[in-house]
Amino acid sequence: MTTSRRAPKPQAAPPARAERQLDPFQIVDSSFVAGAGSLASLPPPVSAEVAFAGRSNVGKSSLINTLVERKGLVRTSSNPGSTRQINLYEARARDGAVFQLVDLPGYGFTRRSKSEQAAWASLIEGYLRGRVTLAAVLLLVDARRGLEEDDLELIRFIEASRDVARRPVELLLVATKIDKVQRSSVRRALDQLSAAAPRMAGGALRRAIGFSSITGEGRRDLWLAIRRVTQLGGAAPSSSGGTAREDDDQRTTDG
Repeated sequence: MTTSRRAPKPQAAPPARAERQLDPFQIVDSSFVAGAGSLASLPPPVSAEVAFAGRSNVGKSSLINTLVERKGLVRTSSNPGSTRQINLYEARARDGAVFQLVDLPGYGFTRRSKSEQAAWASLIEGYLRGRVTLAAVLLLVDARRGLEEDDLELIRFIEASRDVARRPVELLLVATKIDKVQRSSVRRALDQLSAAAPRMAGGALRRAIGFSSITGEGRRDLWLAIRRVTQLGGAAPSSSGGTAREDDDQRTTDG
């Protein structure tokens, strides 16, 4: 009589190994905090804030969604200039770091009245000059178009605001939509963007970070830069982050 042998049961990976595979930089929770149509309605400043600025339809909404790994936190719009207020969001990483992300109204959209454009400019400038917790401004520029006069004016405005009694605000250049640039031309586009921007104090070039909301390229580099300017993190783990959960907490803003 032949005795059959049962196949050994597969053993689960040790908990320690599974835990090491988790990315401590992964965004595990994100939420809308507040929307402010005036400086007076902004929530009280609490911790370091990172503001996202750029021309209308440069891809701010998609970039923020890609950063926090949620498709619907910031609702995108095909109509440029749809955002008329400052929107504040909060994101929490697996390692406990909490980030305050501020979506500024897009500029350069000419179909609004001059009075509306002036009101938006006043709102943006008032926030940039007076917000005591502002740590950095991420200036988003379409990689295919490069810096335009509105972008240069914003850079000059931020540099001129360094006399404000607060920590210096750092400016980070982000080239969006690099997936629409030929692969062989991406490096040249980033170099041209850096060369066209006003230099940093001391004469150093501003390094441009390439980003694609379609492929996710540049996401980790941008998070490392954000962690550096907010002093909330260091070296990047080698593993890639997953996707945080989605819910119905959505707010409309420009793309």
